[in-house]
Amino acid sequence: MKKTPLVLLAALLLGCATSVRAADVKAKVLLSNGETHQGTIRWLPADKKYMFGMKQPNGTVAERALPSDAVLKLQVETPPEWGKLRQQAQQSPDAAISGLQQLAERYRRLQWDGEAGALIAQIYLKKNNAKGAVDACRKIIQGNDRAAWDSAMAPWYWRALIESNQTGALPGLLEKGATSADRAVAAQACLKRGDMFDAQNDAKAALKDGYLRVVFLFQDAGEARAEAIYKAAQMFDKLHQSAYAEKMRKLLLDQYRNSPWTKRLSSGD
Repeated sequence: MKKTPLVLLAALLLGCATSVRAADVKAKVLLSNGETHQGTIRWLPADKKYMFGMKQPNGTVAERALPSDAVLKLQVETPPEWGKLRQQAQQSPDAAISGLQQLAERYRRLQWDGEAGALIAQIYLKKNNAKGAVDACRKIIQGNDRAAWDSAMAPWYWRALIESNQTGALPGLLEKGATSADRAVAAQACLKRGDMFDAQNDAKAALKDGYLRVVFLFQDAGEARAEAIYKAAQMFDKLHQSAYAEKMRKLLLDQYRNSPWTKRLSSGD
């Protein structure tokens, strides 16, 4: 009889271990050697590695372990509840946080932790609670350090750090973010570097190491580039270089006529 509790405890622990085992999800991976593959993937927290499975011609699945730094970019199949959570984040943002946090935990290091973190950070930032956004992002970063500089969440985390005046680690994060294989993240890293230097009243550095990099190196960056052009014009104004400021404004009008950043030219913001 005395052995029964131990047996039950062992069974419970085994059951818990089985229940929390990460499920395989469909994904496309870009590896550091330039190879791209499609298959299924899961994260192994204890080993700090990915397990990637590829279906073979004979129908079997061959698995290979991948170190985290061997995976440059992941495109993971959209979680089934994502659409509902996004809608809830718009309609009842505070109520959406718990569900987003749960999704982030289930998809740790599988892209959607960063996507969920981005929505959570935006919910806090819209309430002018930059510190809350930082704290929420850091919970995700505890399980995925890469999310701090290479994820959909990263630009919102950087913004929250700037707005909450917690910029000690920011330069290093932005330096790494600029090397991301995701060009949207890399462009945002340069953009936020401009914001960081602007907050420090260093207009020259904001231009050289931030906004102009986006203008000239990320011509496919859409609204991020429009924002960079607008802010570059502001920096040139601060430096009393009106001719260059006007060139930036003309570029914004010519290439992004319908952008909210272009509309700010006439509003005087």
